[in-house]
Amino acid sequence: MLVTPEIDRRNRQQSLLTAALLAATGLVVGIWTNFFVGATLGLGSACFVFQLMRRKCRRRLAAVRRAFPAIDEAILNSRVAYYQALNDAEKQRFRQLVQVFLDEVRITGVRVQIDETTRILVAASAVIPIFGFHDWDYHRLSEVLVYPTSFDQDYKIEGESDRNILGLAGRGQLRGLLILSQPALLAGFSNASDEQNVGLHEFAHVVEQEEVQHGLPPEVPVDVIREWSAFVARELKHPEINKAHINPYGFTNDHELLAVLTEYFFKSPENLRQRDPALYDLMRKLFHQDPASLLSHLQPRRRTGCNAPCPCGSGKKFKHCCGRVLEIQ
Repeated sequence: MLVTPEIDRRNRQQSLLTAALLAATGLVVGIWTNFFVGATLGLGSACFVFQLMRRKCRRRLAAVRRAFPAIDEAILNSRVAYYQALNDAEKQRFRQLVQVFLDEVRITGVRVQIDETTRILVAASAVIPIFGFHDWDYHRLSEVLVYPTSFDQDYKIEGESDRNILGLAGRGQLRGLLILSQPALLAGFSNASDEQNVGLHEFAHVVEQEEVQHGLPPEVPVDVIREWSAFVARELKHPEINKAHINPYGFTNDHELLAVLTEYFFKSPENLRQRDPALYDLMRKLFHQDPASLLSHLQPRRRTGCNAPCPCGSGKKFKHCCGRVLEIQ
């Protein structure tokens, strides 16, 4: 998702080569027909295609050059334990991934106000599962809809039907959409005593849907994919083995098993590692991450005093800076 200097250079070279071929084709056609018309069409097409091929790279480079808002940094530091545990270089990359995601994916409230906390937690939910990959795009996801509460199978939030759905990654005609309950999203990053995080759950589905061939990112080695497939087949055939310590909903099908285990892996990794070391190791190889080791270095959070310097680095007191904004959120 991030554009490295090498990716930018390669994209520029490919764009120039394609543009040059189009321009040359136009000149050759012009020699045999009308030179002015051929040259004009060839050069015009070359310029258009060059700009089109360079558009995504330029847009992403512009997104990461923008200053990361202090309030967004404060939200990550106060709400996202995963982010707190990263080193400075990793935090910078995490923030850049958040910026690119928010630049390319719309977040729309459905009868609910989208505040900055909601935006950042949606983006964090998207970044955490793919942080171990360096060649990844949410190229099928275009919009995240945020609902004020849970909803039913018809996406309704009113009436007498069972509104027990907290999130949904769209399939079929809804492909490209993701729906999240705002209270459930916030709760997933607030309650550290359970393994539930609807944001991570649904983005695990999106990651799987992006890769229609294998259901897993291309950076995952083939032997790991085979190991995962064998594990899924075994677990779904004999779910009673792990049902004691894994949410039974995960045994609905292979898609839900991946999504539920993604919650466990990132929300409570040490518990998963202690309960099933082999499973934890498999998840580690799938995501190219080791959250148990990462979070083990995280110190217990201490509440920032009202009169203490704001952690965003503004130089103001916390109560007059991010503390005041977070209260509004």
